Amino acid sequence: MISPENVFINCPFDNYYFPLLKPLLFTLIYVELNPKISETSDSGEIRLNNIKNLMAISKYSIHDLSRMEPLKTKDYPRFNMPFECGIDFGLKMSNEENFGEKKFLILEKEQHRYQKVISDISGNDIKAHKNDPEQIIKVVRDWFKPTNPAIPRHKEIWLAYNEFEFDYESILNVEGYDPKDISSLTFSDIIENMAAWIPEYKEKNNIAQQHLQEIGGSVVK
Repeated sequence: MISPENVFINCPFDNYYFPLLKPLLFTLIYVELNPKISETSDSGEIRLNNIKNLMAISKYSIHDLSRMEPLKTKDYPRFNMPFECGIDFGLKMSNEENFGEKKFLILEKEQHRYQKVISDISGNDIKAHKNDPEQIIKVVRDWFKPTNPAIPRHKEIWLAYNEFEFDYESILNVEGYDPKDISSLTFSDIIENMAAWIPEYKEKNNIAQQHLQEIGGSVVK
């Protein structure tokens, strides 16, 4: 059953994209949404079925098409992202009754580059993140803001993410994991760590703000 809290993520799974994937996941969890992403350990038909099932339970989808070009000169282009994006569009268009309310955010590196390779997606929400971790937080946050006025400004999320990164990398280094390697932990592990860290961070900040307000009130009196 489709859920308004679920967000399917279609993006590259490599260390070049990892600095963007982490803040993307963090932002969704910070604004109390549930990221849905296929584990890289799945392969072939099993992974494709899993992807389709994740799409079917997610009202929102984020498709990052910024890495369609080869990473190196002699590499082949990578078409997994536009392929999965097409499956998601097909799901919505083939069953309007169940999936007509699905919404898509298409991410690109540059604002209008997609028109050269996949012009049929014109008219959808297409935003450029410029390969910048802070910009991807802003783009994703801004896209969800109209659905939830309580969502904080992107700077708050960006500052929180940087604190998380410092804590997270310190813990992984102590435990012998490589925090820069996308395959060091499963996506489920990463999401669970973020989901546990964020409420504690918010609670700590709320207590600090209340304390400052109390001090300010005492000074005024």
